Amino acid sequence: MTTPTTTKRKTVPNLFLVGAAKCGTTAMASYLGQHPEIFFSTPKEPIFFGRDLEHAWRLDDLDGYLSLFEEAGDARYLGEGTVWYLYSRRAAEEIKAFSPDAKIIVMLRNPIDVIYSLHGQFLFSGNEDRASFEQALAAEARRRRGGAIPRAAHFPAGLLYSEVVRYREQIERFAEVFGRENIEVVIYDDFAREPQESYCKVLEFLGVSTDHQPEYAVVNSARVIRSVALHRWLIKPPVDIWNPGRWLPEGRLGHALQWRVQTLRSRLYDMNLQQRRRPAMRPETRAQLKQRLAPEVESLSRLLDRDLTGWVAA
Repeated sequence: MTTPTTTKRKTVPNLFLVGAAKCGTTAMASYLGQHPEIFFSTPKEPIFFGRDLEHAWRLDDLDGYLSLFEEAGDARYLGEGTVWYLYSRRAAEEIKAFSPDAKIIVMLRNPIDVIYSLHGQFLFSGNEDRASFEQALAAEARRRRGGAIPRAAHFPAGLLYSEVVRYREQIERFAEVFGRENIEVVIYDDFAREPQESYCKVLEFLGVSTDHQPEYAVVNSARVIRSVALHRWLIKPPVDIWNPGRWLPEGRLGHALQWRVQTLRSRLYDMNLQQRRRPAMRPETRAQLKQRLAPEVESLSRLLDRDLTGWVAA
């Protein structure tokens, strides 16, 4: 499907929280969605634009996409928050063609912490099959050539971890299309330390009332997997055992068995998770990444006119 051009329907979104991944966008979208002048889609990430990125969970249907905003009422801003738009090379131009006056919000975080957290999330979702962070980084060269892609991967491009955090060129891409004045950059460090202050700055950028006080809560609390092998098997087994309805006759017995199978799967899934923080990255790995990513962070600092080199300081 080709990306649609501008439409005059009332439900067209005009606020895009485009990324980056693992930078607090879910919390920001939650807070913005509570504002009386702002409506945020559910789900937060429909993954509609950025057609250069292959993603198995993409929403392809235009009517389905626009239906996410039908309950917006008189909200001044209709927003969504797909974090991979920032990474995409085409999303900025596609969004501009669809919603020319859109406002763009970007959230950034220490790239070393981002890719470590992203690796953990991809293990959780089945996109990654290397439990070792170091082995996942080492596999980037092969994956860039199309090799070493996990069987259950839903987003292969995201496995190029060092490319995901090339923030300067990503921001410049959006700035060239929308103009720097239509882009607000939020640093995760500020947001985590003073969420209300960062939130109000975004509201000022949007030109809406700053009197609103959202309900702050922990969003996306950390979970780790006990067994990666079991987790992958639960997500995508070699044989589709989780859908017995395919080989059982229609009727009460088939529906009852389907329900029991899915209940078992859900319980095994939950039992294989722990609600705790992931172990810290190896010091030697962090040191290597600091050295590798220092030029990128220095370049980003110049672009934003803010010293972020503490992220990669020795």
